[in-house]
Amino acid sequence: MTTSLIHLDAMPSAVEFYAHYWNKRPFVVPGAIAPDDMARLISADELAGLAMEETPRSRLLKTAGDAQDWSCAYGPFDEADFDAAGETQWSLLVQNVEQFHPDTAELLSHFNFAPRWLLDDIMVGFSAPGGTVGPHFDTYHVFLVQGPGKRRWKISRAEIDDTDYFEGMDFKVLKNGFDGDEIEVTCGDVLYVPPKFGHEGTTVEDALTYSVGLLGPKLSELFTGYGQYLAEFEELDQRYVADGLGVDSAGFTVSRDAVKGLQDGLTGQLNAKSFERWLVEFFTGSSHEDFGVYTERDELLSADAFRQQLSHGARLLKPKYVKFALTTCSSGEVLLGCDGHSFVLNAKDMDVLHALMREHPVNVSDHPDAFELLLALYNHEALELLD
Repeated sequence: MTTSLIHLDAMPSAVEFYAHYWNKRPFVVPGAIAPDDMARLISADELAGLAMEETPRSRLLKTAGDAQDWSCAYGPFDEADFDAAGETQWSLLVQNVEQFHPDTAELLSHFNFAPRWLLDDIMVGFSAPGGTVGPHFDTYHVFLVQGPGKRRWKISRAEIDDTDYFEGMDFKVLKNGFDGDEIEVTCGDVLYVPPKFGHEGTTVEDALTYSVGLLGPKLSELFTGYGQYLAEFEELDQRYVADGLGVDSAGFTVSRDAVKGLQDGLTGQLNAKSFERWLVEFFTGSSHEDFGVYTERDELLSADAFRQQLSHGARLLKPKYVKFALTTCSSGEVLLGCDGHSFVLNAKDMDVLHALMREHPVNVSDHPDAFELLLALYNHEALELLD
């Protein structure tokens, strides 16, 4: 389908989003994010400071002349690196900023109509005039939130499948570019770009861009992940014993019955309760091995200590960067995934869970029957106590 870039007056409802845009077409919403909300996001100086630290993943891209002369360096950086970058044609990109800057994580609440359980990260880029990463397309969904400054974007009118890239570069730049619509965005504007739609941003004046990426796994990652999960449980990791074979499987012949038996064995595991439990754990696990794995706290609170904290009026809050994945199993059981863990929920847990997913402070006295769930989530660092 070929279409011009859609201009919306406001962010779409969930019904509109999935019916008209998700995986279908890009759109832009001028002024979608209020100035007060934008002002709380990470600044250029703070981003540079973050890029000087060891844990965050950061890149410094320089563009000069022919695309093949571009360079990409990996952090951490120091002040000399930024001084040497010059006044034009460079970009600093930092991944997973929502993990390090809580106010930037607040940006996620504007995208509750999208599947936040697919969130990869918020990547923040600062770019000087002329800064760009070139014409390209991604295999994930992205909301590009323009911060201070001004950028000019070109968006393709349809999916593209061109894989003719410049060689010898650390990032993929299309040699031939693409046809599309151009638009200039300023602070608070939001662009949605589905997978495989070409896009190219060029900075007009010093600019910050906040990229909210939603990334689905590859099939190979799903197979590998579930296989590793099964391997942890002897009762689930059943061996193929070739039951039901006949004479047509003698010697070196793999009969159709043998093939079907193997397929049925795999399908049976995919339809098992263990798959549903693994799935909510998988989708809420961290994409970064060095952080974002919220195991049990170093100092676990006992039920009595937790109750004592709450008796003084403390409330609970789910941080924006913590992912939940809620599903109802084929058995009717409700599972909650959170940061690589899973919890079986009771009917009494649902009210407080929906309150937590709204990401406003929760007064536990309003949900006394959900005490055990709240304690478990707190001790797995999925909730924070507020005075």
